[in-house]
Amino acid sequence: MKQLFFTLLLLSNIASAFSFDNWESKISLDEAIQIAKTNNLPFRKDGIISVEKGFNERDLYLEKYPKNRVFRYSTTLLNERASVDLYFTKNSKKLYSIKVRWMKQSKEFVNTVYELLDKKYGKKEVVIPTSLGDYVFSTTRQWKPNKETIIQTKIGSGLTTLTYYDVDETHNEEREREEIKIEKKEKALIKDANKF
Repeated sequence: MKQLFFTLLLLSNIASAFSFDNWESKISLDEAIQIAKTNNLPFRKDGIISVEKGFNERDLYLEKYPKNRVFRYSTTLLNERASVDLYFTKNSKKLYSIKVRWMKQSKEFVNTVYELLDKKYGKKEVVIPTSLGDYVFSTTRQWKPNKETIIQTKIGSGLTTLTYYDVDETHNEEREREEIKIEKKEKALIKDANKF
């Protein structure tokens, strides 16, 4: 009985918080590359412009930029061109967020997105803007289907943005980023201690 409980506890810790298309949160970068390769997606390092219509490993620039953690591909969703960004944690390289952007914000299109998300995740919440710019220029809605997942839409500046967050992995990303910052500071103190 204890072994079954431990197995279930272990599985609950590695279960994904969200899924979108072929992707599930918590997958490793290597797994994501394999999924992109299998599905012939034009997966590439963020910031790289490519004319490739399918997967090409050289567009990942893994040797040149080993610390890169954002990858992108373009696709068609809801009959519109969309850019899909996958965000991986700094050290463990686990998928913690996906951002989908459409260059469209018509009321009909936005309502279609809202309806799909409401149907799958329940009613949306209005997010109170934290800045005057957000209040004037954009509208944010979010869904919390469970304690591990946040899904947000942001409508504004000619864009409709849909973002999925794995809460646990997002916290891991923040922790890893803080650890790197502390490590850099310690190295700088050691390196420059003799200069003072």
